[in-house]
Amino acid sequence: MKKINRKKEPNFWAKYKRFHPKEQYGDLEKSAEGNEIRRSLRKYLLLSQHGLCAYCCQKIGLDNSLNEHIKPKSVYPKESMDYENLIVSCKAEGISATCGVKKGNYYDEGLFVSPLEEFCEDEFIFYPNGEIEGVGERGRYTCNILNLNAYELQRARMAQYKICVGYGDAELVHKYFLLPDENGNLEAYADMIQFFYNKGDFNAAF
Repeated sequence: MKKINRKKEPNFWAKYKRFHPKEQYGDLEKSAEGNEIRRSLRKYLLLSQHGLCAYCCQKIGLDNSLNEHIKPKSVYPKESMDYENLIVSCKAEGISATCGVKKGNYYDEGLFVSPLEEFCEDEFIFYPNGEIEGVGERGRYTCNILNLNAYELQRARMAQYKICVGYGDAELVHKYFLLPDENGNLEAYADMIQFFYNKGDFNAAF
């Protein structure tokens, strides 16, 4: 998980809420305007997330992601339109479901680690085999509820780690994997790469 430094609430979202004060998020799918505003919001939020899933940090785009409520909208309906409750998550479904799809309506406010928290990154550690682990109870709860050690995710993180090690130069890793590209996007699993970069692993390997 990587700390998201949010852009301010967009004017189009604030304006829509002013003109539709009684609407909840579920009402948006009932109109063309509502569906368009959801997509516009997702595009806007992805800018702050540098094109990564807010939870697992895999690369996502407009069509393979969803607007995710940190506090589930069915449980906290009054906060369903709250900008600070909305992020963008990947859309892995079925037996391999992760992140927002896996979380669903399960949420413990005292235990869940939000990517909007200032020190959320300190709640997790990574291993070269792609595994992620919670440092304490909150991190462990969040890993479990989001299924962050799903087989596909773990394998993908391990592959990305090996690529970075192969560069043989920590500053090259920083340049190509930890800085946004010309479109403002980061490479996949930037949270894991940052963790090992801070540890000095990419220098120590050579």
